Amino acid sequence: MITANNRDGLLRICPVAEDDLASLLEVYRQCEDFLALGPVASASMEMVLADLELSRKIGGIFCGIYSPEGKMIGVIDYVPNHYEGEPRAAYLSLLMIAEPYRNLGAGKAVVEAIEKEIRMDGRVTVIHSGVQVNNPKAIRFWQRMGYRIASEPQVHPDQTTAVDLRKDIG
Repeated sequence: MITANNRDGLLRICPVAEDDLASLLEVYRQCEDFLALGPVASASMEMVLADLELSRKIGGIFCGIYSPEGKMIGVIDYVPNHYEGEPRAAYLSLLMIAEPYRNLGAGKAVVEAIEKEIRMDGRVTVIHSGVQVNNPKAIRFWQRMGYRIASEPQVHPDQTTAVDLRKDIG
């Protein structure tokens, strides 16, 4: 378990389990404004399960973000090292905060906590991420977090257009 402090208290970040599926789906439903930027605007259990499987395939750790009261308020998925076979590279692949909990510092606190966890592996010197070009709020968020745009916009197989982000940490 990883913890993060935001203005509402201590958030817990824990890998999800089978009994978290209903809570995951609820978070996805509260993030349909974000999902609408991509090819599938409505959350479904199939979407949740596909994201969990993709995380497993790339060596990710798919976590729920829990409020001080124990309610799942978001998700973060990350590859702590060996991203694309490179021991020095980590990857933040998904961050979603449920709509009622946004703009309260949770995203910033969670990213900082995950970065701290990643830094514990002294080999990791760079964290990669990506953001859809049609999500200017997310681009600003990641830039405020110290990430820089590291590529031209690229069309992905799901037809989303995104830029790669990079943060050097070592």
